[in-house]
Amino acid sequence: LAPLSVAQANEGKSLPQIRRYRANLVTRYQLAAITDHKWFKAVTIGGAIRWEDKGAIGYYGIANSSGVYTSLDATRPIYDKAHLYLDAFASYRTSLFKGKVKANFQLNVRNLHEEGRLQPISALPDGTPSGYRIVDPRQFILSATFDL
Repeated sequence: LAPLSVAQANEGKSLPQIRRYRANLVTRYQLAAITDHKWFKAVTIGGAIRWEDKGAIGYYGIANSSGVYTSLDATRPIYDKAHLYLDAFASYRTSLFKGKVKANFQLNVRNLHEEGRLQPISALPDGTPSGYRIVDPRQFILSATFDL
């Protein structure tokens, strides 16, 4: 009944599990704006910053006289910390086959600073994490597109 009582207590309120604030910033810059060098003129670099606020992963419990948690306190969520993610990319645009086919080669690096970890997604009433998700380490993605 504890989860039901928390749901009833939160009825009509914004849920602490939903991260209240989130921000994304994406930018790109063509090096042709700063140089006349043939190779650098075809290069574009960029990146992204993604940030999300803290989010609740559970609720602290209310213990009875013997120390057993019998209900959850809907006013005391257990929060996961805020997260920051960084991405970067570099692309090169060129022509192949004597200018007949335009090609774009791009290297993306997702989660630039991430080494891989377990992130808590749920917690017991005493605040101990009980469930986790795997956060992948940085990923390198190379792609090629062709305009025929």
